[in-house]
Amino acid sequence: MKKILTIAIAAVAFLVAAQGAQAAQVQGELKVVTYGKGKVTAPGIDCGSGATDCTETVTWDDSQVPPSTVLVSTGTAPGWAPTSWSGCTRFLPGSKCVVDYVAGTKTAYVYFFDVQAPNVFIAGYSDTVSESLLVNLAVTDNEQVTKVEFLMNGEVVLTQTSNFGDGLIDTSQLSEGLYDLQVRAVDGNRNVGESNVHQITVDHTAPGIELVSPPTLTNSASPEFTFVIPTDDAWNSHCAIQKQGEAVETEYCGPGEPYTAAVDADGNWEFVVEARDSAGNVNRVVHSFVVDRTAPVVEITGGPDDGSSLDPGEVDYAWTVADAHAVTQSCSWDQDPAVTCEAGSSRTLAPGTHRFDLTVTDQAGNATTIERNLTVNSVDPDPDPEPNPNPDPDPDTSDRTAPQVRLSAPKQTVKSIRNRLRLNVRCDEACSGRVVVTGKRGVRFTGRVVLARAGLAKLRLRPAPRVRKRLASPDRARRSLVLKARAVLFDRAGNETSSSLRFRVSP
Repeated sequence: MKKILTIAIAAVAFLVAAQGAQAAQVQGELKVVTYGKGKVTAPGIDCGSGATDCTETVTWDDSQVPPSTVLVSTGTAPGWAPTSWSGCTRFLPGSKCVVDYVAGTKTAYVYFFDVQAPNVFIAGYSDTVSESLLVNLAVTDNEQVTKVEFLMNGEVVLTQTSNFGDGLIDTSQLSEGLYDLQVRAVDGNRNVGESNVHQITVDHTAPGIELVSPPTLTNSASPEFTFVIPTDDAWNSHCAIQKQGEAVETEYCGPGEPYTAAVDADGNWEFVVEARDSAGNVNRVVHSFVVDRTAPVVEITGGPDDGSSLDPGEVDYAWTVADAHAVTQSCSWDQDPAVTCEAGSSRTLAPGTHRFDLTVTDQAGNATTIERNLTVNSVDPDPDPEPNPNPDPDPDTSDRTAPQVRLSAPKQTVKSIRNRLRLNVRCDEACSGRVVVTGKRGVRFTGRVVLARAGLAKLRLRPAPRVRKRLASPDRARRSLVLKARAVLFDRAGNETSSSLRFRVSP
């Protein structure tokens, strides 16, 4: 009995010793390391974002399965998230990492990164541009934007690394047409935010301007100009009238509406019109014109003075004109409709009162008018220098056919007729009568024709002293003279005939 009891006690002691050997303690340490703006928690762990409880130690019997813990990311900064784990056995939904303890120290790494893209909004822009495009932006991010890119049709045309409130895009080298505008913002972790797309028109063509019959020469104190814009694409237009070489501020003016401004002096002036479209293209047209308020200077160089009394005959006026511009000249006799004349005008005047009007107008509209009032006296007929001493008291009345008469004049000069004028009178039967030759400025010759039978009478007509004096004037000697001869003849039966001849005498 005693032996059995001893054996039992020994067996119990062996079991107790064996059980004590199997229950040895194991100690394990978990160390958590975080990067970025985030925090990890677990039983005994509160690590990251300022929390420093980053290790936890546990023990377990070596006969047991090693314990595990769940690391949970909490309290991350806005826009941040755990993007990389190490030391995890497996993962659970919701950014959770299961870590199994091991004997000794195990380190788990958690990496937090900024995953939120910047927010970029185009707050202002012009939908039609020419040389440049200003884009106003509203850019925000949970951290910091590092650059902003401006794109036209998907191509980056401008990059800015600061001053993200606006951007000025150079569009001067872009061809005309439609473009898609978009802005892209990038933060420090290369997160990219994009704006909406807006359509932009690039236009390099300025509005067309056409002046409507602009004056180049005027005498107006307030010249008037009108212009049109054929394409009707102008945003606004401004005008000015300025003296050439000076510059004045333009003022608003509308196409199709007359624009006028006062000019205070003669000389060279300019009409300036500028048209701008919505893209900023500007067309500037400068039209030069001359203001002239000085009338032409007219000097009468030949012809009777105003109020003169004259003998019947042709009156000749001559004049010279001086003006800075081209002129038109018109004449009127006795208030008849005016006709164009140049440097001279003449008319044969009968006895009575007469009036000559000359108007010279330059291209600017300035006019000079000269008036001459004349009185033409009645002239008694010259006595017949060779009266018929024996008139036929009983003329033959059976002949009722008038004689045929023809006048002719040989070549002569103004100088030669001062002594005598040669005139030939041919009649087809015996005839007699009177010849009168007249010309301008009171030139007058008279003579008598007596032919005893058919033939030619060669007349030599002497001028009166006053006519000879007029023919000797230097002005008359330099110009040819047109004369008109008229013969009134009778045959022996008393039949009357007449003949006229117009001929020119050379200087």
